[in-house]
Amino acid sequence: MRVGLCAADILWLREKEPSFPCIMAVIGCGGKTSWIASLAKELSHKKVLITPTTRIYPMLEDEITLCTTVDACEKHIPHVGIQCLGIREERSGKLTALPPSLLCEQVKKYDVVLLEADGSRGLPCKGWLDTEPVIPSFCTHTIGIVTLQALGQRVSKQTVLHLPEFKQLTGNSVGERITGQALTKMLCAPGGMFEKAVGKNYLFVNQIESDMLERKAKEWLMEVKEQYPHKFTGFTYGSVVKNCWQEV
Repeated sequence: MRVGLCAADILWLREKEPSFPCIMAVIGCGGKTSWIASLAKELSHKKVLITPTTRIYPMLEDEITLCTTVDACEKHIPHVGIQCLGIREERSGKLTALPPSLLCEQVKKYDVVLLEADGSRGLPCKGWLDTEPVIPSFCTHTIGIVTLQALGQRVSKQTVLHLPEFKQLTGNSVGERITGQALTKMLCAPGGMFEKAVGKNYLFVNQIESDMLERKAKEWLMEVKEQYPHKFTGFTYGSVVKNCWQEV
């Protein structure tokens, strides 16, 4: 597999004249926050904004500029490097979304905007509520992050967020084993992960850290590609932890 997170090559080198700002909504299950942080560091020679449309924990690395109030976000002047903006929620300590008008104003000032636009509470599968994911209409790309860790596990509260919605999407009942076809429906069926996608759609299978998982990822992505030939711009698999990826 290639070293360096996938989006730098797929979104920048492939496109002859990439437009700015590049605004990516990152959705799904299986390492969204880690993917965003890794990509932001890779592109830190540009003006990069990380902000939620739902909730995220603030990023506290020394090289990241953090603003946690409306006033601070309004006054912040974007610069080369990584900036994390949001409104701190006292009870949880998480950052919540900027007011829509402020977000719309801020994204115009950056080269790259990474929106964490979904939540999965650390579970590998999910059914989406009518209000999810939260993807603004001005996004240029929607990046879906998934994992194959649930394959073979049973449908339960330990594997799936929003069980009723997941069962409706996939046709699976509690106790049934999760298959590749169930994951495909989770992504692509009406009401699934990509129902509200905006811009170009990319799919990244994360946590591929063994030869066996690599074979499964290739096989599954080829099936998705064949079933939905016009839905996605790019398919990749790899590991955020190992900082490597491969295109299918």
